[in-house]
Amino acid sequence: MWFPKVVRSNRAYAQASRIALVFGLLLVANIACGTSRISGTYIAHGPTFVNMLQLAQTGVGQITGVFNSIELSSDGTLNSENASITGGALDGEQLTLTFHPGPFGTNLAGTMRGNTIRLQTVGSNGNVLSWQFERSSSAQFKIFADQLKSKGEGIILSAKLLSSAQELRQAVQSAEQWISNAELHAQRIPAVKDYYRKIENEMRSLVTRERGTPNSVARSQISVMVNQGDVAGTQADVQVDQMWDLSIGDSGQNLSRIFANSPSNCDTPGELQKRGATPQSAETWQAACQQALTERLKFEPVYKRVMEQRADLKSFQAKAQSNRQALVDEASRIQ
Repeated sequence: MWFPKVVRSNRAYAQASRIALVFGLLLVANIACGTSRISGTYIAHGPTFVNMLQLAQTGVGQITGVFNSIELSSDGTLNSENASITGGALDGEQLTLTFHPGPFGTNLAGTMRGNTIRLQTVGSNGNVLSWQFERSSSAQFKIFADQLKSKGEGIILSAKLLSSAQELRQAVQSAEQWISNAELHAQRIPAVKDYYRKIENEMRSLVTRERGTPNSVARSQISVMVNQGDVAGTQADVQVDQMWDLSIGDSGQNLSRIFANSPSNCDTPGELQKRGATPQSAETWQAACQQALTERLKFEPVYKRVMEQRADLKSFQAKAQSNRQALVDEASRIQ
């Protein structure tokens, strides 16, 4: 009569064991789920930055991972930073992460609610800095990073356009001044040649006079006057060379190089804005570029003609120098 009771007792025990096992498995699953719920990728982003946390939590609650940051500077350059997360813990909603090296400091505290991680720290200026990371993916991080890169390229392009526009406007202004100055000195070339001829004629006249002077002392004095004429010619050479080769020649060559390197076709503001330029920089550049193209058409023929005139004057100077030297040698021989 007691045997059935024993059977019923064994069956109850087996049923209780199965229930305990199920509860045990559920408890383990819940614990595992709780300890790993932080694992994943989280992103915080704004107009000038994107940060990514990649976290992994072990069964014993230890958190490790990697932190990546990309920040856009005001000049358009991108600054990146990476750090290892060597430790951390999640206790309810309270989160602690340990960084090495530490972009915000060694330890950083925050909270985790749902798919959102909030971290805070105190900056170097004493202000409280906070970030809100949302669960995301590394692919989304790349999208934000590419957007910052494109934005940076636009900033750099806009700065380059404004700088180039300023250079072109300065070139146009300098070209106008150069044309006026060069034309003025080109008009003076006949007078410069006449001055050289006058010196040479006076020296030749002195040599003829020396040749007909019987007194050796008087011939010596005339020979000195011939040399003085050569000195006057040399002084004129210095003045002419300084004016033409430095003030006109070098500056004209520099302007010619600027115009030669400037675009032969100006992009429209719309095309530049598609490449990331701001409307203001695109319009400023386009206006300066068109002005430079117009000035280039005016400058180039004047520069070519004036440089040809300079080459002719230089040849005339060389011949005048040779003639003066021959007269100096003749005066010394007669003496």
